[in-house]
Amino acid sequence: TDASNELAEIEVVAQRPLVSREIDRLGYDVKADPESATSNLREILRKVPLVSVDNEGNIQVKGSSAFKIYKNGRPNNSYTKNAKDIFAAIPASSIKRIEVITDPGAREDAEGVGCILNIVTDSDSSIRGVTGSANINECLTDSYIPNASLWLTSQIDKVTFAVSGGGNYMPACDMVRGHQESETVFAGNGMRQTYESDYTSPYASGWFGFEGSWEPDTLNLLTAEFNGWKYGMMNPVQTDMTKRFDSEGNLLMSYGMTADVNTNQYFDFDGSVNYQRSTRRKGETLTLSYRISTTRQHNESEDTYTDMYNCDFGYTGRYYNSRLNYIEQTVQADWSRPYGTHHKTDIGGKAIFRNNHSINDYVYRGNPMLDSNDDFTHNTIIGALYADWRGTFGKWTLRAGLRYEYSRLSAKFHNGSSGHNDFGVDLNDFAPNAAVSWNINDENSLKLSYNRNIRRPGISQLDPARSVSPTSVSFGNPALESVAYNNLNLNYSLIKSRFNLDLNVSGFMVNNNFAGVKWAENNIFYSTTRNAAKARNASMSFYFQWSINSKTRWMMNASMSYNDISQPSLETQQGAPATLSRSSWSFNPWTRFSRDLPWKIEAALSAYWWWRSASDVYSYYENSINNLSYNISFSRRFLKDDRLTVYVMANTIFGPDRFRHVNITENPDYRSRSVSTTKGRSTVWVSMSFRFGSLQAQVKKTRAAISNDDVESSKK
Repeated sequence: TDASNELAEIEVVAQRPLVSREIDRLGYDVKADPESATSNLREILRKVPLVSVDNEGNIQVKGSSAFKIYKNGRPNNSYTKNAKDIFAAIPASSIKRIEVITDPGAREDAEGVGCILNIVTDSDSSIRGVTGSANINECLTDSYIPNASLWLTSQIDKVTFAVSGGGNYMPACDMVRGHQESETVFAGNGMRQTYESDYTSPYASGWFGFEGSWEPDTLNLLTAEFNGWKYGMMNPVQTDMTKRFDSEGNLLMSYGMTADVNTNQYFDFDGSVNYQRSTRRKGETLTLSYRISTTRQHNESEDTYTDMYNCDFGYTGRYYNSRLNYIEQTVQADWSRPYGTHHKTDIGGKAIFRNNHSINDYVYRGNPMLDSNDDFTHNTIIGALYADWRGTFGKWTLRAGLRYEYSRLSAKFHNGSSGHNDFGVDLNDFAPNAAVSWNINDENSLKLSYNRNIRRPGISQLDPARSVSPTSVSFGNPALESVAYNNLNLNYSLIKSRFNLDLNVSGFMVNNNFAGVKWAENNIFYSTTRNAAKARNASMSFYFQWSINSKTRWMMNASMSYNDISQPSLETQQGAPATLSRSSWSFNPWTRFSRDLPWKIEAALSAYWWWRSASDVYSYYENSINNLSYNISFSRRFLKDDRLTVYVMANTIFGPDRFRHVNITENPDYRSRSVSTTKGRSTVWVSMSFRFGSLQAQVKKTRAAISNDDVESSKK
């Protein structure tokens, strides 16, 4: 006779560790985070060690905004340039893992930045079916049209594919209205200039993505991925007023300006195809890859000057038409082979072909002598070879690699562009890397690493076209060269069943960094870029996650850094010291306390402090209570299998309601104080996510992929 016993209720009191460590990266397990079902990707990023997100959604890694974003191991320009908006629309439930590649080695390319943020989508076991999720979120405290997004995944025989897309429209509301005012005092004559601007910047944006994989057998895998991002302003409005006074306060000159923006559009597209061939040897693969990436940007506007008093700049308006086209094509081969159980090598090579083309037309109403047309092309050809070795010896793991890169950069000026000469330059760069990791025991580990990476200038820094206004002139520098960063990193990690701790100390050194150069001549402000800056950085990050009990969790993610920047003074700055320098600290702590309540309700309280550091040798921010952000949220699951999730969040509801940023510029030629203000901090958001279907399959990925992230460029 079978025994019949009824088991008592089983309660799980420990949580799977959220953070894991490898020799070159750390990973955050989004699927193991119970809050991923109700959060977007931007909110989850606040929990990832080494990552910080301010109260406006701007992202930094290791205290710097100079990082690249990958999706499934491949660079994604749409994510990198527009993460603030896209990540707010992506539900965290569609993400499996977030990786911070702290030490990009020879395999990940010498070219690029010190850190890579890799967003990994789900990769569960393959089961036929269809699944998807629909998401919508809306701000209840402003006239804001909801963001919407949709994910669909399906599998047909040996083909798995996923499509996704989303969009939002921001009308003319408080969240896009702003006011800026500044006061500048010239050092030589005591002249004072004031500036006020009121603007409204409504916009619409949308994005799409496709992933597909075909696995005809266990040895062959073909994958494809396409991503795009579209952005455009919708009838923005801007009115400015500029005044100049002498040292006694007498009005010398004043004028107003109204900007009529005809076009402000931006489009990114990335596509890649990868073929992976596995051999009979476990872990050995050969991968062939092709990638294309393109950016198109078009800005067209008419500035009309009004209320002109004692103005002698000789024109009454300015028409501006700028078109920028960028295309990059890459072919790459990677071979990965293990030797026994302790060694693994990766070797490979790639070729990159880049074409940057910009056309800038300026028409000055009333003074055709100032009109200009600049047609500028900048081409880059890169050839690279790399070798990377990893070895495991008991509790020790070692890594070493070397990468060589040859670059041919050339610039040409077309169709009557004057004042510039064509030029070309050949560059040879070597980038070594090394790391050692010690697993002290099952819970404690220690890692030390070094790597060098390269950054190359983007088209906006290279284009010599002059942008001229009544009070300023700015232009690029086609003679810019690549920049080499040397990075050192020390990490300690403790992973227990209910407590996870990560402590990271790092720093970098660079001697020929891109430097924004600013000066004044005849009371006109000038700015350009040169290879002139020296930068030193030391930073520390601290992270812990503690499951106090089965229903209560506490997390903290904090970073602190010290930056020292210096560059030579310009000859035009009379009486200036030989070297300009600025040192500053930044401190960004974030903490979150959450509690599971009855009826499937989760309540959470979080707070964030954003202490800004200096951006260059001239400027720094004034930090205040306005840098503090906090919110309280509630989420509730409904329907069978918790398919519907409703999330409500109140952000900074007790004020202050305004974003207020104060920037100080101290130049040998002048000193200015600029204050920008935007409403919309005190908000209440409601989000809903509905999951349908039961497919657990997600698109497979090849082990190797193309990674180009060497270009230093500004976000839109």
